[in-house]
Amino acid sequence: MPFTLHAGLAFRRGARTFELIRELPDGNWSYEDSHTRRPGTIPKQKLLKAIWAGDIVLMGSDAAPAPRDDERSSPPALALDSLKGVKLERFKRRMTYVVAIHQAHLSRGMRRPIDKLVTKVAERINDGKPPSSSTVMGWLRAYESSQHAPQSLVDGNAHRVRSRKLRPEMDRIVNESIRKYYLTRDKFSLRHTLTMIHAQAKPLVVQGKLAEADAQISLSTLSRRVGAIDRYRVIEAREGSARARMVTRTTMDGTTARYPLDVVEVDHTPLNWVVICDRTGLPLGRPLLTVMIDAYSGYVLGFYVSFYGAGLSSVSGALRCALRFKADMVAGIKLEHDWIAEGIPDTLKLDNGLEFHSPVFQRMGWELGSSFTYCRVRTPWLKPHVERFFASLDTLTLTRGRVHKRVANVINLDPNKDAAIMFTAFVQGLVMYAVDYYPFQINERKLARPYDLMQDGLLSVPPARFPHDMERLRMVSALSRQYTIHQGGVDLHGLPFGGTELLSMRQAHGGNFRAWVKWDPDDMSQIWVQDPRSQQWVASPCRWGEYAGLSWNQYLMIRRFAGKELKRKGAYEYLEQARLRLHEHWQEAVSWKTRADQKLAARFCGATSARVLGASAAAPLDTTTPSVALAQAPVEPISNEQVSEGYEEDFEAVVLKGGSSWRAM
Repeated sequence: MPFTLHAGLAFRRGARTFELIRELPDGNWSYEDSHTRRPGTIPKQKLLKAIWAGDIVLMGSDAAPAPRDDERSSPPALALDSLKGVKLERFKRRMTYVVAIHQAHLSRGMRRPIDKLVTKVAERINDGKPPSSSTVMGWLRAYESSQHAPQSLVDGNAHRVRSRKLRPEMDRIVNESIRKYYLTRDKFSLRHTLTMIHAQAKPLVVQGKLAEADAQISLSTLSRRVGAIDRYRVIEAREGSARARMVTRTTMDGTTARYPLDVVEVDHTPLNWVVICDRTGLPLGRPLLTVMIDAYSGYVLGFYVSFYGAGLSSVSGALRCALRFKADMVAGIKLEHDWIAEGIPDTLKLDNGLEFHSPVFQRMGWELGSSFTYCRVRTPWLKPHVERFFASLDTLTLTRGRVHKRVANVINLDPNKDAAIMFTAFVQGLVMYAVDYYPFQINERKLARPYDLMQDGLLSVPPARFPHDMERLRMVSALSRQYTIHQGGVDLHGLPFGGTELLSMRQAHGGNFRAWVKWDPDDMSQIWVQDPRSQQWVASPCRWGEYAGLSWNQYLMIRRFAGKELKRKGAYEYLEQARLRLHEHWQEAVSWKTRADQKLAARFCGATSARVLGASAAAPLDTTTPSVALAQAPVEPISNEQVSEGYEEDFEAVVLKGGSSWRAM
């Protein structure tokens, strides 16, 4: 069914839908993207060639009709160069008759003209046994129904598999010997296996169960028999499954991506450089790089550099970097090209790290609508693009602070002493490498650059998807735990959070209550508190402003450092000793040994009614400093009569200086 180029003609190129708008004076056609309304122009001849080549599919009433069932038969997969001898001659003979019918402009139903033509062709090629007209018409039918594929004229015997010529007894001995001697971890050679086959066949020849000629088998025959076994099974039996997966690895099904952001590979690697702190100038060590690379083009979508190790913080940081628009992120870096990667990937290809199997990361995938594909253990070839990017980092010309592999008799400088690049400058250099250098390396297999593949691929797919709320994505990737909400808010490992935003929640619950709390490990400036009744999340800022912008790991390191400092100063030991001294004081203060001790303590503090009544009534009785009280108030003298009347047993006579006496208790 023919079509016409007209305004409103809808067509699809890849996954995008376009519509012709108008014909321009120079013969080109103007079109628009149906999703973004982005305009564009295309020459008429280029548009027609793309339609005829199948790159552009028309839609609506102008679409091409679907092929019939009899036209969908695919040509055979037999290669013509494999035909030899008689099979090749038979093919040439059939092709000669079919070509002659086409040159004579005859159709399949014209039996009499075909019969006459067969006779003429047989005389011309000296065919002593010409085929019948029905046979030639059958060849013509197969040729035309297979879309003129010459393989349809190949004799069916060419596909026939030759049967084995070994006797059943000998065939059994060969199979058992291969399984028992060759397909083992002992790794016996084929020649040893052949020797064992001959040794097992010799008794059968002596017993007359097997002829001498049938017991002979050559090394080449045995080699072909082993070659017919699946290569993976042979290596697995002799060297193990891990070696078999590596030798027979294939990525035809594992890394195929149809369009940008279809499959994105994620992985970590420690960088081979030691960087120094921008503020102190001290070495920080080797940072860890987490990168996301598009499998369709090999373009870098985002990365995250940290010292936290391969964990959830690194993965969420790289994912948020890949989602965002990059113009604001790299505004302070001098780049020659734009970072043209943003949007939500359809599938993430991951390894089996614990961070990729965590429930938090699973919730991130559900929130974004991305699916996960986990590669098998020890199969790095299933993520070839990210592994190739890691290997290319070794070509960087940064020599200061580089970590070298230890080699015998080679002395390298200590990277901690040789480090000279600041962390900020190092990250900026990685951005320049990922944007201006790596995407413009030519892939020798595809003969294309990642930048061109990414740019052209984005034109054939719908616009990129973005999350509705980045704050919600932060919440999904946040750490969570149940805490008690009290009148001071939330105490998160020593950090105070909470303000007026939690007042209504506390009033509704009538005091302290437990609730789920979430916090972003990259920013401790605020947390999210969930209302147990409404299940709504409320943002609550940190009341310590100096902690705004610090990460969770930084805060834990600060607390750990402060704890070590206190321990180094002996603060914990001093606190324990002071607590024990105070405890002993209280025990001595409230315990009495005898009634005499009680009386002694009462008399020692000077507790009398005279100190309470009279002139001293205005002053409170001070029992805490008895020595001072006794020094200020006059002591009432005790006469000899009072002593002799009732307290003789409680006093002891003491001779004082000057001849006077005094009795003490």
